[in-house]
Amino acid sequence: MTKKLTEKYNDSCIKLFEFIKMLYQEDVEFKKVIDHFSNGQYDGTSNTHVTLNKYLNAMKIFGIKVKKINKKYHMLSSIYKIKFNSNDIKSINLLKEAADVLPEGKNKSCFESFIKSLEMRYDESAQSLEQVTNTTKNLYLDFYHSEMVQQVKQCEKYCQDKQKLEIIFTNDKEEEINLLCSPLETTYQKRKICLKVLGNNGSRIYEIPIENIKSIKQLPVASSAQSIPTTVVYRIKNRLARNYKLRDWERLDKIESDGSHVIVNKNEDLNIILQRLMRYGRECEILSPKFLKEEMIERINKTLENY
Repeated sequence: MTKKLTEKYNDSCIKLFEFIKMLYQEDVEFKKVIDHFSNGQYDGTSNTHVTLNKYLNAMKIFGIKVKKINKKYHMLSSIYKIKFNSNDIKSINLLKEAADVLPEGKNKSCFESFIKSLEMRYDESAQSLEQVTNTTKNLYLDFYHSEMVQQVKQCEKYCQDKQKLEIIFTNDKEEEINLLCSPLETTYQKRKICLKVLGNNGSRIYEIPIENIKSIKQLPVASSAQSIPTTVVYRIKNRLARNYKLRDWERLDKIESDGSHVIVNKNEDLNIILQRLMRYGRECEILSPKFLKEEMIERINKTLENY
């Protein structure tokens, strides 16, 4: 009896791995999938569908996402994940744009297949970065005058030059602020373009709408942008701690006496993690870095001003 069960389990594993191999090679038609799991003996009964769903659920448990679209099964995520950063995502999007201008044919098909193989290996952080990128793709600069477009290009140049800046800008309260900082990148927030900078001595990160900038002076001092911390430590408690699922780029540092969990997060985009942690409300507290903790407090206070 044990021998028969072992053979059955082995056969099921082989079928599952063969199906994954098929998905890696191409999108698989429903008929081919159903024949594969019924050993070519599909008779139209629901039993084969039940068996197929069991295999799909098993793949889901192991983090392999498969979706049926237009009578074909598509693999949306791989067994193996790659930790792409924001620059990697930008590079892949450039490849997509290059593929769009290629003439139809074998070269374009191979190029698109290569891009797809990268996309299915995105980890959760890369998927979030991709969503942000797709959102900003829809932002057009036609509503800016030519002077604003030139200002955007100049800000991008400041980021490339990697020298410290002295910026005078107005905040939400129309107060004029003089800031010494290191430029990081230009970012997009709805219909606004911002210059993202690191405050002097790494005090905090600012995203300044370009239209609020009064003047920018480039200083003959190398930028300290490389000192941006990529590790965030935060504490979660109560029900959140009990049910929290660690991301691939996180680890549990310790469990405190009251049941709180201290989490160490590495290399996640700071803006993305801040938005996520704010949703946890009172059950989450940022421990370090200090500037991110201050940024969270400021955002919370701005939200409270609306009530």
